[in-house]
Amino acid sequence: MGRDSRFWYLFGGIWLVVGVGFVAASLGVNLFADPDQLKGGSPWLFAAAGVVAAIAGGAIIYFARKAAARDRHLMQSGVQLTATVIDIRRSMIDINRQTRWHVVYRYEYTKGRPLEGKSRAFPG
Repeated sequence: MGRDSRFWYLFGGIWLVVGVGFVAASLGVNLFADPDQLKGGSPWLFAAAGVVAAIAGGAIIYFARKAAARDRHLMQSGVQLTATVIDIRRSMIDINRQTRWHVVYRYEYTKGRPLEGKSRAFPG
């Protein structure tokens, strides 16, 4: 994951902070504002949006950490094999205007049975 993991941590962290900020601001307004000033609008709408944003940010960070832990585990206890690159495909996601690529590869692990795999998106 390398440099991309920092991007996902930052991206998820921004969503998490914005969501928590919306919830805190909404609670402050809803609990301490004059009720006459809140007429005509849904006073808990920003709190709901904040909860959704915070959950999205937390999920992004969770999956980035899970992928980083998987990479560390594979580097420590995985089996090293030789593979053949059979295709390189453009990813649907660009990060900071940099195209990402998937490497498709073929390898043999047990009894000569060919297996195929696809990498995560790598920078060019």
